[in-house]
Amino acid sequence: MNARSHIIAVILFFAALFLLPAPHALAQDSQDDQPHITPRNSPTPTPTPTPKPAANQPPPQKKDQYDRPPFPGDVQQKPGANEPSPKSSDDKYERPPFPGDAPGTSPTGGSVSGESSSRDSQIDTDIHPAKDEPAAPAEDETVLRPWDPHKAAKDVEVGHYYLKLKNYRAALERFNHALTYKPNDAEAIFGLAVTQEKLDLLSLAAQNYRKYLEILPNGPKSKDAQDGLKRVEPQAAERTMSSATANPTQLAAHDIDVGETYLSGNNFDSARERFEEALRLTPDNPLIWFRLAQSLQGMQRLDPARLYYRKYLEAQPKGKFAKNAKKAISQIDWVLGK
Repeated sequence: MNARSHIIAVILFFAALFLLPAPHALAQDSQDDQPHITPRNSPTPTPTPTPKPAANQPPPQKKDQYDRPPFPGDVQQKPGANEPSPKSSDDKYERPPFPGDAPGTSPTGGSVSGESSSRDSQIDTDIHPAKDEPAAPAEDETVLRPWDPHKAAKDVEVGHYYLKLKNYRAALERFNHALTYKPNDAEAIFGLAVTQEKLDLLSLAAQNYRKYLEILPNGPKSKDAQDGLKRVEPQAAERTMSSATANPTQLAAHDIDVGETYLSGNNFDSARERFEEALRLTPDNPLIWFRLAQSLQGMQRLDPARLYYRKYLEAQPKGKFAKNAKKAISQIDWVLGK
C-alpha cells in the first residue's frame, strides 16, 4: 500500500512538470507586461548621399566638437570679413630665450620676442628696420670735455692745503688737476702761479700771474698777483740773459726742474722735450734717464722707456729710484709679454 502510493505520487509529479506552462510564457500572456519599445508610426527616412568634392578642392575639415584656443601646428582658418588677418608667425610656437640660446634666435625657429598664441592677447613686436630710424645727431665735442666746478673747487682747496705744508709738488698737481675740470678757474691759476714761484719756475709763474689779472683784473688776489709779477719778472729776464753764458750743468738742472713740473701735471710730451734737452747738456746724469723713462712710459713708448729704466739701474742699482725702476720694468714686461 505504501509502495503504491509512493509510485502514484512520483507519476503525478512528473506529469505536472511536463503539463504546466513555463513562467516566462505566463509573463508574456499577462496583461500588465507591456513592450519597452514603442513601434515607429512614420516610415524610416531615406539617407541623402554626401556629394563628393571636386578633384582640385580640398576635403572639408571636421569641426571641433568644442571651442578651444588654437594649438601649435593647427591650420589657421580663413578670417571673416571683420576679423584681422593672422600673421605668418601665428602658426609657430614661440617662447622667451633660454640661457645658452644664440642671440636673436630660438630653438623653435622664431624670434625671441615670445608672442602669444591667443588672438585676443597678440602683441605686435615687429621692429622697424634700422634704415627707417633717424640717424643719431653728431656729438658735440664740448660735451666730452670734463666740466665740474665742484671738483675744481675741491682740488683748489686741497692744493692750498699742500701749499701751506710746503708740499709744492702735490700742490702743483692739485692745481693742474683743478684746471682740467674748470680751465679758466682764477683761484687755481693763482695757486699754480704761487706754487711755481716757490719751485723757482719763474717764467711759468709770471705767465700765470698775468693770466689771473686778465681774468679778474680787480679780483681779490689782483694785488698779490701784481706783487708777484714785480718779484718774478726781473728774475726771469735776468735768468734768460744769463742762460747763454751759464754752464751746461746749471742749464740741465733748470730743464730737469721744468720737466718734473710738466711730469707732475701728466704733460708727458713737454716733459720728454725738457729731459731730452737736459740729457743733451749732461749725458751722464742717471736722474735724467729715470725721468725720461717715466715720460716715455706715460706716452706709451714702452720699449725706449724700458731701456732708460735699465740704464738707470746699471748706473745706480741701489739708487733712490731703483725700486720704482724695477717695478716699472716688470709692468712693461707684463704688457709687452717679454
